[in-house]
Amino acid sequence: MYLCWVTNSRRPLRRRRTGRDGVELQQAASGERHSLLLLSNGEVHSCGDNSHGQLGRRGVQSEEQPKPIHSLETLRVDLVSCGKEHSLAVCYKGRVFAWGAGSEGQLGVGEFKEINLTPRKIKTLTGIKIIQVSCGHYHSLALSEDGQLFSWGSNSHGQLGLGKESPSQASPQRVRSLDGIPLTQVAAGGVHSFALSLSGASFGWGSNNAGQLALRKNNVPVLQSSKPRSIGALKNLGVIYISCGYEHTAVLTQTGKVFTFGSNSYGQLGHSPTAEKEGPQLMEGIDGLVSQIDCGSYHTLAYVYTTGKVVSFGHGPSCKSRPTHPEALTENADFTCLISADDLADFQVKHIFAGTHASFVTTYQDTSSTDVSRKILPEISRINQSLMEKWIAAATGSTKLEVAKSEIMTIFSSPACLTASFLKKRELVETISIDVDLQKARDTFEKLTKTERISFMITTCLRDSLLRALPCRSSHREALSVFLLLPECPVMHDSRNWKSLVVPFAEAVCKMSDRSSRILKQCWASLQESSLNKLVQMLKTAIISQLRQWTEHSQSYCNLKALLGVMKEVHKVNTANCQLPENTFNINVLSDLLRFYACPRRLFFGDYNLIPAENPSPIVLSDFPFIFTLQSKILLLRAASHLKMLTEFIKEICSRGHGVISEFFYCIFEEMTKTEYGMFMYPEEGSYMWFPVSPKFEKKRYFLFGILCGLSLNNSNVANLPFPLALFKKLLDQKPSLQDLKELSPLLGKSLQEVLNNEADDLGEELYINFSIHWDNKDVALIPNGISVPVDQTNKKEYVSACIDYIFNTSVKAVYEEFQRGFYKVCDKEILFKLFHPEELMTAVVGNTDYDWKLFEENSQYHQGYHKSHPTILMFWKAFHKLTLEEKRKFLFFLSGNDRLRVSGKQEIGILFRCPETFSETDYPRALTCHNILDLPKYSTMEKVEEALQVAINSNRGFVSKS
Repeated sequence: MYLCWVTNSRRPLRRRRTGRDGVELQQAASGERHSLLLLSNGEVHSCGDNSHGQLGRRGVQSEEQPKPIHSLETLRVDLVSCGKEHSLAVCYKGRVFAWGAGSEGQLGVGEFKEINLTPRKIKTLTGIKIIQVSCGHYHSLALSEDGQLFSWGSNSHGQLGLGKESPSQASPQRVRSLDGIPLTQVAAGGVHSFALSLSGASFGWGSNNAGQLALRKNNVPVLQSSKPRSIGALKNLGVIYISCGYEHTAVLTQTGKVFTFGSNSYGQLGHSPTAEKEGPQLMEGIDGLVSQIDCGSYHTLAYVYTTGKVVSFGHGPSCKSRPTHPEALTENADFTCLISADDLADFQVKHIFAGTHASFVTTYQDTSSTDVSRKILPEISRINQSLMEKWIAAATGSTKLEVAKSEIMTIFSSPACLTASFLKKRELVETISIDVDLQKARDTFEKLTKTERISFMITTCLRDSLLRALPCRSSHREALSVFLLLPECPVMHDSRNWKSLVVPFAEAVCKMSDRSSRILKQCWASLQESSLNKLVQMLKTAIISQLRQWTEHSQSYCNLKALLGVMKEVHKVNTANCQLPENTFNINVLSDLLRFYACPRRLFFGDYNLIPAENPSPIVLSDFPFIFTLQSKILLLRAASHLKMLTEFIKEICSRGHGVISEFFYCIFEEMTKTEYGMFMYPEEGSYMWFPVSPKFEKKRYFLFGILCGLSLNNSNVANLPFPLALFKKLLDQKPSLQDLKELSPLLGKSLQEVLNNEADDLGEELYINFSIHWDNKDVALIPNGISVPVDQTNKKEYVSACIDYIFNTSVKAVYEEFQRGFYKVCDKEILFKLFHPEELMTAVVGNTDYDWKLFEENSQYHQGYHKSHPTILMFWKAFHKLTLEEKRKFLFFLSGNDRLRVSGKQEIGILFRCPETFSETDYPRALTCHNILDLPKYSTMEKVEEALQVAINSNRGFVSKS
């Protein structure tokens, strides 16, 4: 049964019981002077005025009783909508038919025709399955199964959402500013429009002359918006349904409340017309919870399910006349209870519908049901558990497989559908910065892609459709969620797909507007470590693949520029939030893929004279230092160096190996850094060394020492130079800190920290300190007359800063600058500044002592009669592992000329064992330090092996001059 109210009637004019064969009213829609009734069997009936063909029939001016539209009888219609004088219907296949007034293009049939008597198919939407339509007075909206929003008709107030310059449209146009947002509803008012997303975000556009968009800027109402705008006033209400009248809007919330805004000239907002209120206001006079709302042009219907009432506010069909002057507004503002619980003793309300001058209520006969009656709108496609299981189970060649292909194509071709599949549960108050459940997405994608045919279909859809439709200029976080989902999909990590999937992904990120990019970075900053790592690994796989397939064509440069550009932005986010270790971004195979020695300037420093003229997009790898491992950085530094060192001694055969160079630096640095040599000062026993305040050597010696340090680095040598991290910060133009002073002089650093921590008012008196410092056996005033300036709570930070500045800068300025000048005389400053962090530069210069002696054994090789299980070798390793750490370090020096490990040295260094034919047990071991070769006689006893090791350990080292 359904009930209908029309103008000037407070009781239903018609009561229609179930029609033939159990057919009932499914939906009703009303324009200004006509109505459409959709029956459960898919038939559409119409009644009212037909002056513009809005009834869909020829030969009649009007029709009092509903009669079928014969031209739609062969179709099964799923939904209908009425504008002021036009009508739309959507059949079960998603095709849209239009008829009635079309002078503003509101029919969407491609022409501005005044009268259209019979339904016409909207051909522009052919091939697109429409699931919702909504008519305004002279415009129309449609939502497709794959989440696209279309609009057409009058754009007099921007109600089409197409922008300021767009005229009225006679054919459907994409509302691209909402691309990627998973919409759940569209609603058209008089000359305004709304869309609601699955997450509860509301978007409004068109006229706001009466506040019907609830849109304000700088606390001043905006008259209209020609593009969809997120409505902040509705953000935290938990909106689940929107309905629009001519100049007012009503929203229903998750908690069963109704908020209204816009024109209240007839009381349609549900509060006093004389009340001066702006923005969404809770509807008054409803004594319960609401499950359905619907707006007519000048009234609002609500179904209060907790009381069983249907109530009407405003100038609805129960009002006698339309007020013509302001004084009449209050007396005509109407609140009516159309249905009370007593009116429907044997029935329950099913749905409510409001038109301009008509209201409808459908009912069903099931008083025992406890379900709450709601309007269930068709939704865009999305993945769920049952759908996924159906896809996987579909047999080859079956109809189910064809259906599965179609469903997969729809979802994986649409950013909106993919996002909709993994949206998190809505919350009334926004507490999350990531809208999608990435763990659920990861699990789903992994399960789907295990089936090869599904993996292939997903890859095809992403490549051919979704990646081309990415909403890279959207300013809505919900739309940008697809950029978080894609890296979770295994096909994006397949090295075969780097060019077809990952490069377009990166290009889309690079094309983002500043606002979109800022929102995406905020999302990246909120990602779990595992999800951010997925993104990084996806980009690394693509970068490696591109480098492996490198050509000098411009496309290679463009691809790499996009991939590295995105990686750079991700790295910035990670640096600010410390989600992943820094080495996560390193590409370990970089030194294998790039010819460092062949083209360092062209590849890394943008020597444009060396780049092909046809290449419009050169790439400078040094702009992306995070991809280099420390070993790669050192190799690049050495490749770009103009000074190569060759160490040669009189009457010694020249070798190209590294051992002689290592031993040279070892011995010269050991001598020059001794305390008794006096070139450097040691603040405390066993501490790091620093430049002296009053050097006993001329400045030139520090210049030469800097050259030696630079040569050592350039030749991939590591040396025991006990400088603190502060030196390497200064070399890279970074300021040392209190933490650096603690490293250089733990006692002084600790005392300065205590000064900062001390909150006593009489700080200076308590600690007896003033603006002076005792350093390098001298008392120095840090400021003029500093000995007389006490340190207190107001200046303690300045005091600590002055101490740090004096020790690291002003006291050593002359000698440090000479050292730095010498260092950069032989080292490429540009490379160091672009690629190295202070900690990396320190490691490159001084190496490490992180020995792994088991790995040392595993890395060893055996030649000339030796093998891993040879008795002498077995005895050697047994004896070696019994040595103390100091003894092992001495043996390492005997073998290689150095007792420190270079970058990655512990992974590479080992012994190359040989046994020359001329050797006997009476001979001692011999080392060729250039190549880590140990000539070891074939000893037969453990005693001989142990004796030989001691001889090697205690052998003289260093260079001596001829006497």
